[in-house]
Amino acid sequence: MPRVRLKVGPMPDMVAIADEFPDTVIRFVANYPSEDGVTSVLEVRTDDPGRFVTETEQWFSGSSSVLHSDDDTVVIMIEGRPPDGYFVSEDIEYHPTTPVVAREGYLFIEFVMPESKMAAMWDALDERDVEYEVLSITDGYDVVDTLTSRQREILATAVERGYYDSPRGCSLTDIADHLDVNKSVVSGVLHRAEGEIIKDAVGDPRDERATTES
Repeated sequence: MPRVRLKVGPMPDMVAIADEFPDTVIRFVANYPSEDGVTSVLEVRTDDPGRFVTETEQWFSGSSSVLHSDDDTVVIMIEGRPPDGYFVSEDIEYHPTTPVVAREGYLFIEFVMPESKMAAMWDALDERDVEYEVLSITDGYDVVDTLTSRQREILATAVERGYYDSPRGCSLTDIADHLDVNKSVVSGVLHRAEGEIIKDAVGDPRDERATTES
């Protein structure tokens, strides 16, 4: 079945987060009905999880709680009424693939659905006044779309300057000097970008264990 990739937004809460935390990527890894509307589990990749939790609580409607936090990741559970666009999936009786990715103020959503359902989806999006752009209708998926512009910039620079060649054509320090940033920034951004690409290529065993345990 075709894969339909949409860019939805801008979303006001996600724009506020992107302005304050420009290198942050949010993944909605789970959504399910609850007494207060919908419960969402978000995996947030950010340079400062502690500050993210403190400063973004006001931007999320409903209640929120931290499920996990480490040096560059925080997992948050949010309960409340979602944006009206959330209900498009109920209108068409097809749910997006997970995770739904939020970056730079927009949601990047992928549906796998019969071609016969597409007209209903366009109608539902329009009826609910959802701003969206169709990125592609294909049988493929590009993990690069889940990276921030900063991650793509530094990753492209690393490739161009031979960081991934064997032997390496440059060091992290060389990349940092070229971009006029701190070496630790380059290291952190590349680490997160590499992690996303590798997990997309080989999968994440933790997802399979979680499914089995549940």
